[in-house]
Amino acid sequence: MCDFYQQAADVIEQLIQKKGSIKGLTYNRNVNVKISKTIYALVCETLKYKNVIDQIIELTPGLDKEFKKNRTIKYSLLVVMIYEILFSANGKIKGGGQAKKLLSHYQAPINSALARMKIQKRVSENMDLLPDHIRYPITLPRYVRVNTLFNDCDENSIEKVINHFQNVDGFELLSKPPKLQNKSITKENGIIEQQTTIILGEKEFYQDLDFPEILIFHHAVDLHDHKMLLNGQIILQDKASCLPSFILSPPPGSTCIDSCSAPGNKTSLLSAQMKNTGKIFAIEKDTKRCGTLIKLTKRSHCKNIETINDSFLNLKHDDPKFKDVEYILCDPSCSGSGIVNRLDYLLPTKYSSDEIVADENDEDLDDILNQQGEKSKNQQQQQQQQDQKEPILSKKELKKEKKRKLKEMKQQGGKKLQQQQQQQQQQQQQQQQQQQQQQKQKDNKLQLVPIKTKEEIEEEERIEEEKRVKLLADFQLSIIQHAFAFPNVKKVIYSTCSTHQVENEDVVKRAIDELNKNGEKWKVVKILPHWTNSRGLPIYKNSDYSIRMTPSKDFTIGFFVALFEKIIINTGNNNEIKTSNIESNNKINIVIENNNNNNNNNNNNNNNNNNNNNNNNNNNNNNNNNNNNNNNNNNNNNISLNKKNNNNKKDNKPINKIENIRPEESDKKHPKKKLKSK
Repeated sequence: MCDFYQQAADVIEQLIQKKGSIKGLTYNRNVNVKISKTIYALVCETLKYKNVIDQIIELTPGLDKEFKKNRTIKYSLLVVMIYEILFSANGKIKGGGQAKKLLSHYQAPINSALARMKIQKRVSENMDLLPDHIRYPITLPRYVRVNTLFNDCDENSIEKVINHFQNVDGFELLSKPPKLQNKSITKENGIIEQQTTIILGEKEFYQDLDFPEILIFHHAVDLHDHKMLLNGQIILQDKASCLPSFILSPPPGSTCIDSCSAPGNKTSLLSAQMKNTGKIFAIEKDTKRCGTLIKLTKRSHCKNIETINDSFLNLKHDDPKFKDVEYILCDPSCSGSGIVNRLDYLLPTKYSSDEIVADENDEDLDDILNQQGEKSKNQQQQQQQQDQKEPILSKKELKKEKKRKLKEMKQQGGKKLQQQQQQQQQQQQQQQQQQQQQQKQKDNKLQLVPIKTKEEIEEEERIEEEKRVKLLADFQLSIIQHAFAFPNVKKVIYSTCSTHQVENEDVVKRAIDELNKNGEKWKVVKILPHWTNSRGLPIYKNSDYSIRMTPSKDFTIGFFVALFEKIIINTGNNNEIKTSNIESNNKINIVIENNNNNNNNNNNNNNNNNNNNNNNNNNNNNNNNNNNNNNNNNNNNNISLNKKNNNNKKDNKPINKIENIRPEESDKKHPKKKLKSK
């Protein structure tokens, strides 16, 4: 059997256990690039037909029992081999091995099961057995971001990369974006939909209109081993993933936090926006991912990043290290429902090795339980040592021991001998019963899970997904709320690669409602206003200020971005001033317009000299024609009122603006007098 069958099976096995992504598990196997590409292609094609292969295993008589008996053949290897027999271009298994021998006996029944499936579903081609999302995949273009930090922030870095693709790699640069093509596709339910694709040749590329650092290639272009990628001159990053860093755009010399940094593409773009100046605190909780972050940012020539291996929620707002932080990027963990063009949808099935792994780890689970209370490891070791202390006798010694026992029996009489024989028989029967029970338990563990209907499975998956998304949304909210609490932060950008409203618009609404419950302190800023189609759902005020990208419209992964900005209140020159209550016959609040004439009058009133009362009254004659002539004598307030204010005073109407005068000053300016009753 060819080695790459086993390699592909190992990758699928790890995918079932959710231990990584296809590319990560395939290209990190210490094999050359050519073999890695072969394994990657085999894994992807096998995963496409995984559900079909599961049904074929069910429909093939005896194959599931044979699989359970032969524990040396893994489920993942069985799936790879069946794919190679039924769906590959070769139509046969290369090499030899136990798996090939097993399947050679079942090749005819397997082909028969495939034929019955086609008849049942009324299709003639193997491809028609696949679900819609695999038959009609959304193929996104290959996005390449030019790293402007390369060669000490070379201003001509974009031009040099374009020239390399043209002159060295033989690509053709288009002067404008290519045309779009619409085609009709028929779904499983019979509904006809329109699918839009970009018409782009495999040797063509063009420059993005919004961000010149982004170059766009045909989806089949593979640059994983390209020289410019390995030396950090270019970075493979989807356009949507670049948006948070481009929109936040912290200026050079500023201080910034990337709250959930790994793998580091957004962090390196922030560094490029800041031209390797200022400070970026890159936070990553997971130790392994933190290592990836350090490796990637180092390859990207970032020099202004301080990596912190900790949870963002553990950062203290009063830490002097973060006192100058003004910009925070929040791209927390999400459901990833917007991710397309990858086949990490593989889930454990009833034939998967999860059950086998559980069987093999039963002893480990018992150890954990024992540690928690039943038995300690020391007690187990003592028990094992006692069991091992039983003497192991040779054949001669066994014969002597039997003779000795027979003599003893003869001496004790025949009855005791019979009793002992009966006891031995009973013990043997008990041992056999115990062995049978243990075998039944093992068989029960290996028994197939009862087959559920498609509707039941979909309903269970929907409920589980809803629970998971709600938990993620709560975590995402806690991340941005923690970001808002830094004392000098000005802007916070929030993004997810999710299409769920719960993780996007709902999180923003919950955050802004909580922030502004005691007054408007933060606002959502409109970003990329020329993007008219890709806006947020109408959930909250100005929700269209955020961006919601979709593969069908924007040819990127599904993505959501919202920008929060702190509202700065200018406390300098106030046009409106509050005044204290002035005691009068009607006991009402008086409003004074803060115009130039009144300012002059107030300046004159500040003198509060009885000698100047006549002058002040003369200056304000024009304003007080309709007023009572006893203002200065009765109130000594030295304030001027215009006609509008006097009319309001007569009508006893409250006025909207009040002057800000301290109580003690008010008492000095306006001494209270007791009015004599006439």
